[in-house]
Parts: sequence; structure tokens; C-alpha cells
Amino acid sequence: MRKRTAKKLVKCVDDILSSMEMLTKFKGNSYMVSKVKKVCSDNTAVLETEKDAGQRYSELLNEFKKKIESSDIEGAKKTADDFKNLISDSIVYKVVFMPYKASMWDSLESVWMAADKDKRCEAVVVPITHYELDSNRNPAKRVNEREEFPEYVPVVNDEEYDLENDRPDIIYIHNPYDDTNLVTRVESRYYSWNLKKYCEKLVYIPYYNWVDGVSSTSFKPAMYYADYTVQSSDDAVRRCLEASPEYAKSLGMETVEVWDVMKHKLINLGSPKVDKVVSLHNEKMEMPGEWEGKIRKDRVNVVYNTTIDEILKSRSLEKVRRTLSYFKFNSDKAFVIWRPHPLLKQTLVSMIPGLVHEYDKMVEIFSKGNYGVIDNNASMYYSIYWSDMYYGYKSSSMTELYKYTGKVVLNDLPKKIKSETNYDFDSLSNELRKTNSISEESYSLKEVVDFIADHEDLKKGKAAVIYNSGEIINDYIMKEVSMEARSARE
Repeated sequence: MRKRTAKKLVKCVDDILSSMEMLTKFKGNSYMVSKVKKVCSDNTAVLETEKDAGQRYSELLNEFKKKIESSDIEGAKKTADDFKNLISDSIVYKVVFMPYKASMWDSLESVWMAADKDKRCEAVVVPITHYELDSNRNPAKRVNEREEFPEYVPVVNDEEYDLENDRPDIIYIHNPYDDTNLVTRVESRYYSWNLKKYCEKLVYIPYYNWVDGVSSTSFKPAMYYADYTVQSSDDAVRRCLEASPEYAKSLGMETVEVWDVMKHKLINLGSPKVDKVVSLHNEKMEMPGEWEGKIRKDRVNVVYNTTIDEILKSRSLEKVRRTLSYFKFNSDKAFVIWRPHPLLKQTLVSMIPGLVHEYDKMVEIFSKGNYGVIDNNASMYYSIYWSDMYYGYKSSSMTELYKYTGKVVLNDLPKKIKSETNYDFDSLSNELRKTNSISEESYSLKEVVDFIADHEDLKKGKAAVIYNSGEIINDYIMKEVSMEARSARE
């Protein structure tokens, strides 16, 4: 039964007990006696409407009714406690997931999987509508990506979902910006402060993976308005909390007030995105049709992740051009799976419109070549699974996630173009024994590709062993909601 139903039933039980106690005070008053008996009768009728609550429910209800009829107050109180405990334990919590981009569903997926198999939950996925913005920050295109979600995820049309009346117990989101995003924006009814009106717990899980010491602590409204912001490391919790003065300025509040609120919201429970990466090691992922015959074992298949951050830093596409050129002239040894950030084109339109034509031309030329494929799939995991190594900017969450595959990660330096470093073979070999993450500052893309080509075992990697964050997050939030339900009853 839903929580609101359970509250109604518990109130009926309490009203009956109160009426029985009142009856002892007005035994000689026929008017009051009739009133009290009617209250008991009406509330008992409500309790009897839950015919599908199970055999134990029926047994306790019958026992409770007998105690009432015999005016056994003490016996009724004892049965009422058992009855209310059963009602509380029978609650099924409505848990709604509201992603806005299919490519970011991985930030919520393992939590949904945990909730979906949890008997305490009714899990629903409602992909929400958003708008792509033009260079003047005005809505240019209305988008809903519900058709792009995996087939195994049943989705609900947000235009048909009645949030205001359904009032779920828990809502999970991964879009924290409300009206502050410069590239895309969700509809106002899905702003975090508005969603909070219609649920018991609003939980924000970032769509990116935190990189210790690197990721930005910039303020995002949902971090404050959600009941919990799930982070993936103690560094993330600490640094976001230390950024309270910045948050307070954005909110027009005192720092101490924001600090006090944020310290209860920020929790380190791990990352569902890491769950997804680790799970790939034991899965067979289907290759996208357009990649068939192009991804070959006799070459080093490199996923090249082009991020928004590096383009905004360099204000140029020259590094990207030179990188793609390397693959063009070394196609006998290397093959590139080029994955521009899903919002890169829209970011250029909105923030650097002067680069849009150049970018479109670059994509067009690359698409006609035979030295790589462009990955526009909603999921990044095709690239992660089918590649032998990774090349990308260190602040990207994909860079951090790829480390969990155990395969080689080469951190890209956005403004620098390095072809040779005359590296020492032994030093690279020793470094890769200690870590699978190295920097372009020390080793060039060409050198790392050559090294992997000579050491085929590096292509396999070794997935990390971790606890499932989705299960941890689901259990934590369910415990919080359940405790509040019990406290309210008591």
C-alpha cells in the first residue's frame, strides 16, 4: 500500500483507541456514547476497505474489532500496536526517476535497478522534457529523449504523468541547474525547488563522475533544494561544503546558514556510473552496426573523448584537428572512436558560435574517412567496451570512469600538441605497472599507442572490484524515508 494509505489507516486505528478511552468518561451520556460508537464504526469501515492487504492484516483487524466490541481497551492497545507495525511494514514507496538526457541515465541506472527489485518500492522512470537554447539563451528546440532509453527500462510519458496528484515518496534527478543552465534547460515544473513540493525526499545524483582535486564545486541550485546530494568521494563532500560561501552568495543567504544546511545534504555513497563501468567486464556488449568490420583486433582502438571544458579553455579546435590527423596517417596501427561530448555542438552554438561551421566541417570530413568512427550514441559504454585505451581531458568524468576498466588512460593536454617525447621504454613500463593513468605531459599519443601495440595484454585491462553504489544509495534513502514514516506514526 502507498504511504498515504498507510497514514490514513494508522489514523483510523488511533481514532478508534481515542474514542474507546473517551467512552469510559461518558458512559452515562447516551448522546456521547452514540457519537463515539459512530466514530469507531466509521473508522472500522475504512480499515475493512483494505481487503487485499493480506491474511495477517485480516487476522489483526478481526482481533482488533473483537477487543473494541468487548470494550477491552488494554487488549485493543496491544493489538493496535501490532496492527500499526504491520501497516507500516506493508508500505510500498513510490520512487520516481526523472532523467532528462538518455546519455546521462547511467548516473541513475543502478539505483533504479536496486529500487526495481526492492519489494518496498514501486519504481517508475519518467524522462522529462527539456529545451536546447540558442546563443541568446532562449529556448530553440523542445526535446524529450524517452525513445532513446534502453529497451529494458520501461518509461512513462511525462505529459501523462500526474506528478502533482501522485506525490511520490522519493524523486531522483541528475539535472541540478533549474533555470541557470546556459545550454539546455528543463521545463520549470521540473526545477528542483518545484519538485520538492511534491515528494518526501528529493535526491540529486550528479550526471558526471567527480575527479578528486580537479572537479568544480560551482553552485548548482539542486545541491541546496534537494534533500540529499549524493557524491562519490569524501573529497567531493569536503570541497563542496568548503564552497558554502560561494553558494550563500548565489542564494543571497548567510554562509553559516548555508553551511549548516549543506552538511546534512552532502553524502558520499559512491557512483552509479562506476557500477556501470565495472559491470561491463562481465558482460558482452553488442557492437553498433556502423562499427562492424572497422573495430579490429590487429589495431589499437582508441576512444578519443573531446570535452566541453577543453574546447572552452583553448577556444580552438586545432588540437582536435591535429589528433584526428594522427589517426588518419597511422590507420595501419591505430583506429579512433571519436566521442565528442553530447552537448559539444549545442555548447558551441550557445557560447562560441564562431566555431560552429569549423566543427561541422571537421565532422563531415572525418565521417568520410576510413580511419575512425564518430560515437554519437546516447551511451558512452560502447566506446568504453570496444576500445583498447582512452585519450581525453583529465577533468572529464569519462576519464575518471575509464580508469575502472584497468585499460590505459592517457590524459590529454588541451592546448599542447605533442608528437614525440623520446620516452624511456622502461620508465613507461614501470609506470603502467603502478597505475593505468598517465599524462600526455610525459608521453605522447603516438608513443602510448606504439607501446600498447607491442604489449597486447594491456588491451584487456582488469576491472576494479567495488560495492554496488546503486544498492547502497537505495538502501540509505529507503532507510531515511522509512524512519520518518515510523517517527510520524509514533
